[in-house]
Amino acid sequence: MQEQQPSSTTSTQAKRWTTRELLAWTTNFLKERSVESPRTLAEMLLSSVFQCERLRLYMEVDREASVEELSTLRALVVRAGRMEPIQYLLGHWTFHGREYEVAPCTLIPRPETELLVDEALRWTRAAIAQGALGGDFRVVDVGSGTGCIAISFVAGARGLFRAVPGSKISGCQPLGGAGVAPSIRREVKVEGVCADGDADVRAESGGASTRSPSIALRAFACDIVPAAVELAKRNATRHGVDHAIDFRVSDLFSAYAAHEQFDLILSNPPYIADTEWATLDANVRHYEPASALRGGVDGLTVVRELLAQGAQRLRPGALLLMEIGWKQGDAVRALAETSGAFATVAVLRDGNGNDRILRATRA
Repeated sequence: MQEQQPSSTTSTQAKRWTTRELLAWTTNFLKERSVESPRTLAEMLLSSVFQCERLRLYMEVDREASVEELSTLRALVVRAGRMEPIQYLLGHWTFHGREYEVAPCTLIPRPETELLVDEALRWTRAAIAQGALGGDFRVVDVGSGTGCIAISFVAGARGLFRAVPGSKISGCQPLGGAGVAPSIRREVKVEGVCADGDADVRAESGGASTRSPSIALRAFACDIVPAAVELAKRNATRHGVDHAIDFRVSDLFSAYAAHEQFDLILSNPPYIADTEWATLDANVRHYEPASALRGGVDGLTVVRELLAQGAQRLRPGALLLMEIGWKQGDAVRALAETSGAFATVAVLRDGNGNDRILRATRA
């Protein structure tokens, strides 16, 4: 299971490797190469090759691997020893309770980004409850990568809107699309909806007070990398929302008509400063796409542009939610406030107490 077999093995045919032996050898191989959490990674790789739950590895410790399984495992372990992220080795990762295909063309979904989805759903639920929406509700995920943000929002918002034609999410009704006459939009600003007492927005259906079947949800997602857009489309199909989201190849808003505006803009843009790049883990620097991570000298090159363009793309009272770096809260807040485009600006912290999400309401 490396470029050279362990010294105790002369050939694949000469020795049959059991689960117990494979776990022990893979763990040692990764440990010797200073790979973090070697035992956990060994379990994940072996369970992936055997196509079973990790617990079953310990229920069948004497199970012998086939020649094909050994070959597959060997290739994966070699890659893991070179610090390639486990997410790319497995080809999938979990975000907001759903599994997504991942590949080197996209950023690996992180748990911190789930806060952005949670806040988006909280705000949307409150906006509907306050009667602040009318006609179609337009949301866009800028720099969508795997599509996990847009897909999680659409899936989490089911029951709040009419459903999109072709949506296969359980409990959805066909969402209004073209041909649905929009109602008159009420110019009501929705603010102060982040109260600690808000209901858990991960609940898959809303109560009568927060459901608005008269409003149509129109969701969009875009990325500058064509391969990422294709991957996101596959993820949308996997979760039954492929007809619910309009995916586009776009540099920020370049693929949208000049007059198009939105009620909600979501984004996890590149925000790593050049001075921080060398401090990142090798598996991030060497394998994840730099275009999705590096944000220029101070990390705010794309953030500035997104704030400027986003201000023009938001309807009055609409919301921009953007993930930022853990030390960028003051700088990003100042950029948003000095622009004069936003009525309220706040920075939300993640579970570790770090700055994580810019929350800006259009004036």
